[in-house]
Amino acid sequence: MKHLEIVGMFVMRFSSCIAAMLLVLAVSCPLDAHHMVLRFNLEEMTVTADRVFLGRCVGVEETQEIIAQGPLPITRYTFEVERAIKGRLPRLFSFSQLGHPTKPASGKAREITVHGRAVTADTFIHGMSEYRIGDRALLFLIPNYLGGKVTYPVGMDQGAFTVSRMPSGKELVRNGINNLDLLTARYNGTSMKSGDARVVHPDREVVVEPQGLSAASQAITTKRGALPLESLIELVERINAAHGGTGGVVVERQQGSRVQ
Repeated sequence: MKHLEIVGMFVMRFSSCIAAMLLVLAVSCPLDAHHMVLRFNLEEMTVTADRVFLGRCVGVEETQEIIAQGPLPITRYTFEVERAIKGRLPRLFSFSQLGHPTKPASGKAREITVHGRAVTADTFIHGMSEYRIGDRALLFLIPNYLGGKVTYPVGMDQGAFTVSRMPSGKELVRNGINNLDLLTARYNGTSMKSGDARVVHPDREVVVEPQGLSAASQAITTKRGALPLESLIELVERINAAHGGTGGVVVERQQGSRVQ
């Protein structure tokens, strides 16, 4: 989904409340909604993102900002960065996304719900990732747009991987579509074409180039659903390096600066 399409969704909602409610209802089907968003494999996701990091959500602020000549709902998230994989990030990193997160459903008759969560027609974007305080996530954020005010994960909830810890202590990650086609989706051309691929080759028998990867990271090509966190990070680092990128860096924020 392009940036202007996301902004357009809000413009339509503010101009017509009825149209907004119909829009929310129209995208409440997961299959149709996710078909509206381009599918990204891990290599194109990594190349598209200008910041990739592992962190814990420590702040959520719902507010409004003047964007595209009008007030739009945004949510400002603050993460404590544990590990920067691509890009330079402060230890405490704040960024803003369009829309407000869902709320627990109250069961009222006129309440609009999506996947059992209450939504408000003029503040909700189906497929937009959301985070709660305490959540750990591996995020792939696109470059800031609309005057540098907002961002979102590559492919909406495709580029937001929730971290969960198993009783064994092993940490697994999955995105909003359960890692579907993460290594097998064809290149969509947003940031690169199949001819530019260095590591992930959906059209080949060997999907991931094994050179430089541990056996554990090579093994994720045959797995479905949740994937080992460290193996996925290793693969992302390999992709970033293959495209000439340098490793991510956590830096101390300069006094008075603001990063979104």
